[in-house]
Amino acid sequence: MSGHNFNAKTSFRRTDRHSNGNIRALVCETDILQGLSHDICEAILNEGRIRRASAGAFLFNQGDEANLCYILLSGEIRLMLLTPDGKRVIIDIIGPGMHLGFFVALTGKQYPISAETIEETEFYVWDAAIIRDKILRTPQLTLNVLSSLTNRVICLQNKVQQLATERVEQRIAHSLLLLAQRMGKQQEEGVLINMPLTHRDLAEMAGTNIYNVSRILHKWEDKDIIATGRKRILLRSPERLPCHIQ
Repeated sequence: MSGHNFNAKTSFRRTDRHSNGNIRALVCETDILQGLSHDICEAILNEGRIRRASAGAFLFNQGDEANLCYILLSGEIRLMLLTPDGKRVIIDIIGPGMHLGFFVALTGKQYPISAETIEETEFYVWDAAIIRDKILRTPQLTLNVLSSLTNRVICLQNKVQQLATERVEQRIAHSLLLLAQRMGKQQEEGVLINMPLTHRDLAEMAGTNIYNVSRILHKWEDKDIIATGRKRILLRSPERLPCHIQ
């Protein structure tokens, strides 16, 4: 993978962009930390630190030692898998309030995917050894990790099913609707996917090629279902796309 790599000691920059109250609310309300007592959540927060990475940075690469865990505060991150034949697949794109590395922190294994920032990103970061100790000592945190892992497995199963059974148009529509659900910003004209989104991103999410993405987006734009520009997509009539997330 190309791009800049980071390590715990030198490459993350401190930032004061968020207030302590906003950070506490965002971090403690993410699914991995929900239901924890104030004291436990505060103790976990005190063990971490806030950092920032520029666009195009790799928080970690597939196969790296899993030594850090993250919760996103702002920005978006591509989660990518490199197949044995060198093909890149986007497993997911995550945004604020979502987490990385907690599952592998529990097992102590290597990261199974790579994580690349799409734009400047802020996150809370912990040493994996600290999180592993907290998980083993805190029953509610253990349950949260297992519940979140189950949800991720279900999402991956759904993705495999889509790749196996859906037409290309349906897979692209599903990817757009998922991103709109997570990162969408309601506007007068529709729902703006409020992040830089390239045709390559959509192709790698939907298991197709850039030509198909360009052709299908152009068709939907002609029908006034979407509007495109500056690497952003506005869903004018999301209900007219060939699939819908309930």
